Amino acid sequence: MTALASQRSAAYANFAAAFAFPDAEALASIHSGYLVDFFHRLLAGSHGQLAAEMDWRALAGERMDLDSLQEEFTRLFEVGPAGPPCPLLESHYRGAELANLEELVRYYDFFGLSLPDDRQVRPDHLSTQLEFLHFLAFHEALSGDDPNAAAALSRAQRDFIDRHTGAWIPLLGRALEAQDASPFFSELTRLLEHFLMAEMQRHGEQVEPT
Repeated sequence: MTALASQRSAAYANFAAAFAFPDAEALASIHSGYLVDFFHRLLAGSHGQLAAEMDWRALAGERMDLDSLQEEFTRLFEVGPAGPPCPLLESHYRGAELANLEELVRYYDFFGLSLPDDRQVRPDHLSTQLEFLHFLAFHEALSGDDPNAAAALSRAQRDFIDRHTGAWIPLLGRALEAQDASPFFSELTRLLEHFLMAEMQRHGEQVEPT
């Protein structure tokens, strides 16, 4: 594996875990400093300016216990009088739900991935999209000796971020701001937004094999 692609693959996996319903293990990764240390090291090595701009204290989840973390997650992402105010679903922010879901499924199918027959696992859910980017970066790392394969996987990540994840995460950030979300979830979303934009730029600047 190439080191950078391997780290980026791990970054998407850590983002997916951080946006899942929090349990005791998730809280431990926050309070132990693991989450902050991982992203700080990653960004300091690849996106130094972004590392300097983040509020790392907010990402350390100060003064948040498990009950308050779960309550805030539920309030923001899971329940509300007319549904959650900030659902982790692309179609909520961008509309055209059927067309959007069909395009996402085509992306997954192209790379040999299929979703389980479970209506709770949606193609447009943030966790699904982050796990897909994790998959692409992981295979990019494995293809280090094949520049054409690496370039194809890099293009796929750039296009997926541009057309999907990177296009709606800024809208999620605005929704969280309107709900006066906790610093942890606000800063986690800001970190993801800027990481995706930096990644799209990096993929776009890569010299592709001829």
